[in-house]
Amino acid sequence: MRLDAGGKQCPIPVIMAKKELEAGEQDVEIIVDGQTQIDNLVRLGDTLGRPASYEALGDKFLVKFANGETKVGASGAESDTYAVFFNSNAIGTNNSELGGNLAKMAIFTLSESDKIPSYVLFMNEGVKLVTGVEPQIVENLETLIEKGSKVLVCGTCLNFYGIKDELKVGTVSNMYDILGAMQEVSKVIKL
Repeated sequence: MRLDAGGKQCPIPVIMAKKELEAGEQDVEIIVDGQTQIDNLVRLGDTLGRPASYEALGDKFLVKFANGETKVGASGAESDTYAVFFNSNAIGTNNSELGGNLAKMAIFTLSESDKIPSYVLFMNEGVKLVTGVEPQIVENLETLIEKGSKVLVCGTCLNFYGIKDELKVGTVSNMYDILGAMQEVSKVIKL
């Protein structure tokens, strides 16, 4: 089955592919425009036990999922898992300098913790934290990744602020993956 998601923004290609994979379809292929969609579809394939590969198809790309049994409902919440969500580049709203320092210290504290978050999620102005403006934030997030956390950064937000090329740490992601991460864990801490 070949799906055409050319011209469609994420998470639409992921949702299209997931629907067919979870329905048990074999030989699932999807046409997409670029690397962000490819990366998101590869993560989907890994999550569902249907690894994906891709190849150029003219000016687009063809992502192919391996045949096999799809792991449906593979991401149930575990009682002791959590995600940390940054939708701003500062904690609080009264003073941006104080709020920026608090965000930096929160990420440092997380990196030093024995109980790391499963995910650290960045949306809206929060994506500005992963651009290297504060090198300590990048270093601390790299530490969290080494310890097993996944850092997901909203690609739409990076594009909106014109800073996609400035991303220093984390995986460019989408609303589907970020909300999926929130649903997977037992709690989400919004800072």
